[in-house]
Amino acid sequence: MNSRLLPFETAAVAARRRLRPADAPDRVDVRDLFALIWRKRRIVFGGMGIGLALALLVAMLMTPKYGAVSKIMIEARVPQVASSQQVVQDLAVNDQAVNSVVSVITSNVLIGKAIDEIGLDNLNAMDPANRPPSLIDRVIGAVKSLIPAGPKGVSLLTPEEAKKERLTWEITKNLTVTRELQSNVIDIAVANPDRLLAAKIANALANEFILSQVQGRRDTAGEATKWLQDRLAETRSEVEQSDAAVDQYRAAHLMADGGTLDAATQQLGQLNGQLVLARADRITAEAAYNRLQDVIAKGGMAAVSQIVSSPALDALNAQLMDLQRQDAVWAANYGPTHPERVRLATEIKGVQGDIASEVQKIVGQKKSDLATAKLREDTMQASIAQMEARVVDLSQSTIGLRQLERIADSARKGYDDLLSRLNETRTEQQMQQPDSRLIERATVSSVPSSPRTMLMAAIGGMVGLVLGFGVVFFQEMTSATYARAAELEQETGLPVLASIPDGGWNSPLGAWSELSKRPYGLYAERIRHLRTALMVKDGRAMARSVLIASSVPGEGKTTTTLALARMAALAGRRVLVVDGDLRRSTLSQTFGWRMQTDFADFIANTCSLSEAILHDEKLGFDVLAASRPRPDAADELSVGWLEPMMNSLKQAYDLVLVDAPASLAVADALVLAQAVDESLYLVRWRSTERQGVAKGLSQFAEAGVPVSGLVLTLVDPKTGADVYAGDYDYSR
Repeated sequence: MNSRLLPFETAAVAARRRLRPADAPDRVDVRDLFALIWRKRRIVFGGMGIGLALALLVAMLMTPKYGAVSKIMIEARVPQVASSQQVVQDLAVNDQAVNSVVSVITSNVLIGKAIDEIGLDNLNAMDPANRPPSLIDRVIGAVKSLIPAGPKGVSLLTPEEAKKERLTWEITKNLTVTRELQSNVIDIAVANPDRLLAAKIANALANEFILSQVQGRRDTAGEATKWLQDRLAETRSEVEQSDAAVDQYRAAHLMADGGTLDAATQQLGQLNGQLVLARADRITAEAAYNRLQDVIAKGGMAAVSQIVSSPALDALNAQLMDLQRQDAVWAANYGPTHPERVRLATEIKGVQGDIASEVQKIVGQKKSDLATAKLREDTMQASIAQMEARVVDLSQSTIGLRQLERIADSARKGYDDLLSRLNETRTEQQMQQPDSRLIERATVSSVPSSPRTMLMAAIGGMVGLVLGFGVVFFQEMTSATYARAAELEQETGLPVLASIPDGGWNSPLGAWSELSKRPYGLYAERIRHLRTALMVKDGRAMARSVLIASSVPGEGKTTTTLALARMAALAGRRVLVVDGDLRRSTLSQTFGWRMQTDFADFIANTCSLSEAILHDEKLGFDVLAASRPRPDAADELSVGWLEPMMNSLKQAYDLVLVDAPASLAVADALVLAQAVDESLYLVRWRSTERQGVAKGLSQFAEAGVPVSGLVLTLVDPKTGADVYAGDYDYSR
């Protein structure tokens, strides 16, 4: 039952205490979620079973295929034997290179080479043209036959080419090339119904890829070698022509100029060296002569004799000194007039004259040497000027020669470079190695790689389980029924007096038996709760008549009415149950009552009210019902006689319960509702449409009949959120 509504509260008070939608906590009730899944477990497990069965069926229909895997590793390190400037560079191993390798292996060109290696005749078993069409192929063919197609053109492929194309496509569909994590290892996986063919194809693809790498590198190096040879021949011819042009130009200008620029330049260098020597000699002679002139000007010829030297002058100076020494000896004893001194003076004067003459000769010689040095310098300068003019002339005439020599040198250098590169390329062509190597050959498998029955079954079961959950949640999200009492209260504005659990019985006898066996069980307590809310309403115990109504049949009106009557009778109340559904009255058949007169007879005025009431001691309460369905009596229902009847019944009974027919099916419930004190409206948990409840309540409102409260019936006691106490049983 709704714990937010006390048994003695009025509807107005309860309405004020109801939780508003804005105040409802924004959370997910995990228990409700699991309860929903458990309640819909048949759908969930059914979806899982269907998915599992379909997966197993598909696995059984699939043709088993055997897998074979060969592995190649891309070499990251290659020994450098030739020059580092290789014609074909080594592969730089990175993500782009690995992806390129994968693309090459899956290309139709490499697959075609593998087919050629194995042989077309050895692959007849996997040729689609040799297999009978599958069911899907037949369906597709049938659909295509219904669609008009244009005329077919003439095939441009030979039968062998068409077969090779079919085999290429078949291998491509069953080929998987992947990289092992972040390593340089490439896995080539092939699946085929024939285990031998699977291994052959995987190994052939690996072999052809490695061979294509070697052949490609050799072809590239070979093309480079051929180009170098052709270019070398052209360059050799250019070198020969350049050398010939240089020789011809040099011979022609040698005959015309009578010499070469190199010889003239060498002679000019020699003349410059001689000019330097001549200028040095002239400067030396000029310095010596100028010094003599300065001495003569200051001290005369006698002073010159002191600074110059010659054998004759030295002899004369020695003779003069000897004569002067002798004169000094004689002068010490004799006067100047002494004959010996006169003689010595005459000799001294003669020697001095000779010295002056000798000095004059030396000065003349120095002057002559200076003139000779000047003449030699001037001559050398004139020769150099002439030679420079000749060098200029020869230089101008050899500009073309130097240009030809540069051309010849450039051609010769290019020829040498090409010759060296050609030798390296020839060596590299012979030493080419693949960037990849086979590290694992594919072996013949003994176990099919597909279909993986267990995996497919697990996936099928999981997909079915997910779809089952999806269906359950879709039904829950789109459900137009009520799962909680709070929802029912919020939408109708009426209090939910009780939530009656579902006991799983198929008729009122089951509920009756439940109350007998477990008078203090969960179901009995919920009924007892409803009884208390009715009997002590507004805090006053008084006789009252209550209509039990619902929107559609099958919402538990009769069961709830009988259970409520029994619980009220057990509480010492006098209770009468009125079967207001005269069109489908089944109580007498259900309990096996034998009535002489019934409610229909009272309506027909053939018996009194007391005669129509059934008294059964086993029930504990009285019953006013029809012995069989009486639609004719239902048409006689009228508020005019029903209301007095109810008043008289309340004088004899504390509680009169009227089991009304479905309000949306017939109008009898509205007639009965106007004759009772209050009405209860039953709503079946997760069954009654919201629109039906709204329409039924609106009919009561339009008829001016207030509904006192609602009852949520047939609630799952394990998963229903409004049935509290769980398995707690006061009868234990």
